[in-house]
Amino acid sequence: MTKQKPIVRVLSFLARAGVSAAFIAAGIGIYVWLYETRAQPPASDPSATGRLRLLVTEPIEQPVGRRFRAFGQARAVNVADVPARVSATVAMIHPNYREGAAVAAGEPLVSLDDSDFKRQLTMSDEALRAIDAQLSMLALDEASLKRALELAEEDAKIANDDLERVRRAAAQDAAVAREVDRARGMAILSERALMAARDASNKLPLQRAALLADKARTEATRDLAQASLERATVRAPIAGIVQVAQLDVGEMAAPGVLIARIVDPSAIEIPVLLPALSRAFVHVGDRVVLRADRSGADPVDARVTRIAPEDDPATRTMTVYAEAVGSAQLAPGSFVEAEVASSSSDARLLVPRRAVSGGHIVVIRDGVAHQLAVEVEFAFTGSIAPALPDTEWLVLKDALPRGTLVVLDGSRRIREGAPVIAVRPGETLQGDLNPTAAPAAAPKQP
Repeated sequence: MTKQKPIVRVLSFLARAGVSAAFIAAGIGIYVWLYETRAQPPASDPSATGRLRLLVTEPIEQPVGRRFRAFGQARAVNVADVPARVSATVAMIHPNYREGAAVAAGEPLVSLDDSDFKRQLTMSDEALRAIDAQLSMLALDEASLKRALELAEEDAKIANDDLERVRRAAAQDAAVAREVDRARGMAILSERALMAARDASNKLPLQRAALLADKARTEATRDLAQASLERATVRAPIAGIVQVAQLDVGEMAAPGVLIARIVDPSAIEIPVLLPALSRAFVHVGDRVVLRADRSGADPVDARVTRIAPEDDPATRTMTVYAEAVGSAQLAPGSFVEAEVASSSSDARLLVPRRAVSGGHIVVIRDGVAHQLAVEVEFAFTGSIAPALPDTEWLVLKDALPRGTLVVLDGSRRIREGAPVIAVRPGETLQGDLNPTAAPAAAPKQP
């Protein structure tokens, strides 16, 4: 038994090795079969294929403003955070106070307990009535004091005249000193009564001013009570969609506590960071093409409405603000790609993006292909030529000779000096790719 174990192990090893070799051989065979049956592209060597038939186009020269691509985040132009302005408990929630509900300007959202404010308003009204009564009494006192002052002045004049007569009589020995003293005492009493009347009359304007000040203070208190009563009903300041609604009945609302956030998605603003060098090219009113950062998003047109006056020295960027009409393609909070088009009217040379590969284009001159190095100034998107479906274009920094034909498929390998048949857009590419080659000989009959 012990002598057979090495033999079993060897046989097991050989079996596994054979199966592995079979699988490897099968894989190699499949690879060879796929390689031999692969699709063969047309060769670029004219000696093998004759003249190549290639789609070409002439560079387009037209006024194009410089384009800058950047990113930004959309936000609503009109947004309102609605805080509580008084301290009270929530008494009632109105039907549209919920996330996603559309509200109109002035529509009530939440009603707070207003019983305390009503009491303050009642107290202020009663205080105002008391002050009005005091002012009415003061008006009556004013008429009485005016008449009393007139009588006091007349009485004082009579007393002074009587004193003068007694003094003249005493000087002629017609009156004694006792009569003079009595007349002088009456004059003093009349003067005191006159001073009291004048003092009471002079105090009337001051008393009226004090009452009017109390009335103004009480009216201010009443206005605050009235305002608190009105603020107990929290209303939407703008028309829009409720984004935040976080209070329930019975909760306490205090000044500054956020009750609702309302967003108007009809107008969208996007702050876009551009290179600082773009300040010389971008102006208010320039066109901006926005595209949300999600698959299938359609472009949205916008306009530059504001430009920040300062550059950010840390990032060497400037901020422009673009506004657009809100839509399903552009919602507040969306991360968007923006292409800002300068309104410059300088004519530039345009070629499709697919015509440039590795900083080179293929041009056709006299039916011969040539490689040409080019420098791209900037890229942009849009439909330029009706005959071409391209929406991605490159602006070349240097001009090309008039009548130059550019091969649309810039990534195709074409030998320098290869003969080419130029096919313009709209013409057919089908046909003999090797028209100069001789036809194949017919097979011999057995």
